[in-house]
Amino acid sequence: MKRSLLRNRHILTVIMILLLFTQTHASALTLVLTQPVILEKESLGYLRQAHANDSESWQLIVFGFTHCKDVCPLSLANFSLLMAAGAAKQIKLKGIFVTVDPDRDSDAALTSYTENFGTDIAHLRLEDETLERFKSAFGVEANFYTKNTGNMKNYQVDHSSTAFLVDPEGKIRILFDALEDADDIAKMLHENPAFFRS
Repeated sequence: MKRSLLRNRHILTVIMILLLFTQTHASALTLVLTQPVILEKESLGYLRQAHANDSESWQLIVFGFTHCKDVCPLSLANFSLLMAAGAAKQIKLKGIFVTVDPDRDSDAALTSYTENFGTDIAHLRLEDETLERFKSAFGVEANFYTKNTGNMKNYQVDHSSTAFLVDPEGKIRILFDALEDADDIAKMLHENPAFFRS
């Protein structure tokens, strides 16, 4: 079991590295995993907690922070469009915005932020080692610039716009760029709804 989890984490890390280095040269890079990555129980528990233990919906997941001026709001706007496209095909899709900046993103700020994009987008605010384990499960990193003891409010965070589509069983099935590739996912919802029932 442990060997399988390590292999899944290794596969996801390789995929994330591939996305990191190829994304600058690709206009769209949606990756449907032929071998879905099974999330660990802890990570799956947090995802289900975000939507009151809903175990029947597919989850669109993106990492970011509320002070982000472009990537995060556009990603969540695209999630809203994808959830509407899913609803039109009777596919249960919900979104989760995971903050990488819990020092500035309070639960109240996250609730206010995500409500702007619809009631089916929840948030996760994890801290310290719990956040690091959760980010690691998805192969996500964030870089903080000019954050120090003298500057705890006005710093910049760099993060990926990679989004994850997790099936109701807790397997990462698709990786895509939340900004560039939302049309690919919308097309899948429209042309291949059977994928979301498998």
